[in-house]
Amino acid sequence: MPTRVLISTLPPFAGGVTELTRLVSGWLTERGYAPVVAYYEPYTATPRLSVPAYKLLVNRVAEERRLAFGEYEGHAVGCWMPELEFTHYLPTRPWRGLIESCGLHIAVTGNCLAAAPFALSGRPFWAWVATTWADDRAERVVTFPWYRRWLDRAINSRGALRLEKKVLTSGTIVALSRYTRDALNRVSPQAQVREVMPMGINTTCFRPSQSQNALAKIGFIGRYEDPRKNIELFLDALVWCRERGQPVTAVLAGADKQSKVRRMVRERGLQEAVELKGILDHESLPALLSGLSVFVVPSHQEGLCVAALEAMACGVPVISTRCGGPEEFVRDGETGFLVEAAAPDLGRRILDIVRDDGLRSSLGARARSLIEKEYSEQRANTLFWSTFQVAFPMSEAA
Repeated sequence: MPTRVLISTLPPFAGGVTELTRLVSGWLTERGYAPVVAYYEPYTATPRLSVPAYKLLVNRVAEERRLAFGEYEGHAVGCWMPELEFTHYLPTRPWRGLIESCGLHIAVTGNCLAAAPFALSGRPFWAWVATTWADDRAERVVTFPWYRRWLDRAINSRGALRLEKKVLTSGTIVALSRYTRDALNRVSPQAQVREVMPMGINTTCFRPSQSQNALAKIGFIGRYEDPRKNIELFLDALVWCRERGQPVTAVLAGADKQSKVRRMVRERGLQEAVELKGILDHESLPALLSGLSVFVVPSHQEGLCVAALEAMACGVPVISTRCGGPEEFVRDGETGFLVEAAAPDLGRRILDIVRDDGLRSSLGARARSLIEKEYSEQRANTLFWSTFQVAFPMSEAA
């Protein structure tokens, strides 16, 4: 029988972590392992799986079996007191059952709390981490009502930070970028996170288009309803460009909750210029990306930004704020541009590219070349198995 590998992750709906999890699941399958994907199911999505504070003496934490990525065994797991984020991945009975049913345990995640079931159970584990807990939620906290901010300061933050340090000193931690590695080591110097494994991009799937789109189109793919993504800056830069006579259009993809962003678009009079898309299937991404003139990362903070790497593989230059991970591959004047988080700065660079076909082509060609050399799937695959053997030196596929 193949060795079952439990992958603790975020809900496999959309975003960079979903693509990381999909990639790791495929690598494991190729070596004869059987991936089992499990994740905390948000209380807002499926209330019956979790037990809020007012039902502590009545209900039990539950789970539901799902199909992950259309092919792998999956499990949606609830928690005790979903009001507190650090409880989402505590080793409840469902998690303990899943841990016992699998021979190896890994986490593919944004912040490292998804590895908590393994760390608190004393199990060896491997974890691929994109960001610190504080960075992962800094922008969201600002939007909390006053009573939730109080609860966060008094209980949730303290519990989460203690749990983060426990996880970081318990297993083999691999960082998604050098930026992430340095941030994690500042949180817990004892962790000594050394290994960096960027996302591997399928350069056969993501490749330049043979036909150039005649219209100037800029884009971003990610959970654009997340305040960290700073979509206001994206839209303000679009307005700045159009006010200067350049009829650029834009596409945003990757979010189901669009009402807030639709309001932003409407307030700026951009209804005819901006297309909002939901969560795209994996097969739709290459065509969308290769049709862009520029990919923009307007974020306050990014551990890496997988979609930007995919855009570069499609020969699309990237303009990014100085927000962490993208600074490693957006090489100013070579594969794109780095800008300050101000609409005129971003807008000027957009116009530089869309008004100069030669510049766009040269930036795009160097962007593609960088992905082939430093961010290929083959390179990431090699790094994965070398660190996997460190975590599980005696492991075998079957």
